Amino acid sequence: MVKLINSKWFQHPVFWMLSIYVLANYFSISSIFKFIDILYALLFHVPLFFLVYVNLRVLIPRFLDRGKYLLYFLSIPLLLLATYVIHELTFEVMFPLIDSDYYMVSFTEWQVLLSIFLIYLILTTLIKLSKSWYTLQQVEKEKLSLELNSLKTQINPHFLFNSLNSIYSQALAKSDQTSETVLELSNLLRYMLYEVEEDKVPLEKEVEMLENYIELQKLRLEAGSKVGFALEGELNGVQIAPLLLFPLVENAFKHGMKDDSEQAFIDIRLKVDTVISFSIRNKLGQIDDIEKGKYGGIGLENVKRRLELIYPNGHQMEILKTETEFQVNLTLV
Repeated sequence: MVKLINSKWFQHPVFWMLSIYVLANYFSISSIFKFIDILYALLFHVPLFFLVYVNLRVLIPRFLDRGKYLLYFLSIPLLLLATYVIHELTFEVMFPLIDSDYYMVSFTEWQVLLSIFLIYLILTTLIKLSKSWYTLQQVEKEKLSLELNSLKTQINPHFLFNSLNSIYSQALAKSDQTSETVLELSNLLRYMLYEVEEDKVPLEKEVEMLENYIELQKLRLEAGSKVGFALEGELNGVQIAPLLLFPLVENAFKHGMKDDSEQAFIDIRLKVDTVISFSIRNKLGQIDDIEKGKYGGIGLENVKRRLELIYPNGHQMEILKTETEFQVNLTLV
């Protein structure tokens, strides 16, 4: 039904039937609606058909849609003149050729004719432009959705291989934690695959996913590894774009835990009050990464692009780098 209503084969006939009815009432010379009123309105629409479809099929596509505004406005007087000529020919030449019991002439003054022509011209142009704008908005929305979905799929699967290797090691050692680790990985993958389709998700779910990820990463680290995750504030009722924070945490593990030295660390802090404040700090990666300008890689670019798309005027991202540390501070309004 919606498809039918949006079809031009439905919209155009409805528009013209309403138009004929309105003009028939406008030109009616008595309070009683008669056949001659419909006949006059139909004849009056002959030049209107010409005006509207030349505008829709020729002038707008060739000039207005291509940004040739001067040519479009210069062509309007010519279109109005041609429409007036067709109006006169309709009543003075075409109608007398019809075998009819009625005698009919155009009694509309040229000023009124011009006003009616301009109304139809402006009305159909506005309708066309509004439909084009709506179509463009839909296309942009689809492009945005496709881009966001593409960004979601860029999450590095490297952690999955590490997690499977850790589970394999636990299984070989017949560790009691093996089943719990498998469950954590299963919950993490389920969230990534099935629960991030919405534009926004509860922050508490996102935090739970990060906690599962951190626990899985700890499996490959030494027992005394310095990994901290501090939460402050109430998470209930707060929404956030899914997997927005994940690349930052993944990036910190990738570079902050490259070796098992005592200097390796990751410090994560999340505070929720009137805004969402997220801070993550880690040991700086090796010098070759810094010199090549690749520190952060696709993870940071992923986050930056998603912030531009989802929080265009509601975010602030700060990247700090010293000789020993790398830090990202993110604020979401």
